[in-house]
Amino acid sequence: MALAERDNDQLAERIDRLADALAQHIELTRQGFDEMNRRFEFMTHQFDKRFDQIDKRFEQTEKRFEQIDKRFEQIDKRLDQVDRRFEQSDRRFESMQAQMDRRFDALTRRMDRFMIWSFSTTVATGGFVIGVLRTWP
Repeated sequence: MALAERDNDQLAERIDRLADALAQHIELTRQGFDEMNRRFEFMTHQFDKRFDQIDKRFEQTEKRFEQIDKRFEQIDKRLDQVDRRFEQSDRRFESMQAQMDRRFDALTRRMDRFMIWSFSTTVATGGFVIGVLRTWP
């Protein structure tokens, strides 16, 4: 029986050592998981910070785009004003062109009358000179 007790003692000792090793392994595993959890929390915190920074940058970019949109609206208003001014200038030039056309028509009529009068005067003077020369002995 001593042999059986000795085997039982050795078996119990092995079981105790195995239980201790298993407990130690379980504790190391828990520590590893705790460390991984800390790392994940740290990484999550870092990601949150980065996402907050990205959100701020997007907000700034959005504000810049809003300012650019406002500038484009101002430019559109200015271009509308310029278009109106061009339309007014076109109307003025059209009325001025009509006036100039009337003036040129009047000037053309006056020149036509002057040319007819000059030609008539020249012909009359020429006839008078010829008449005087024929009657002159």
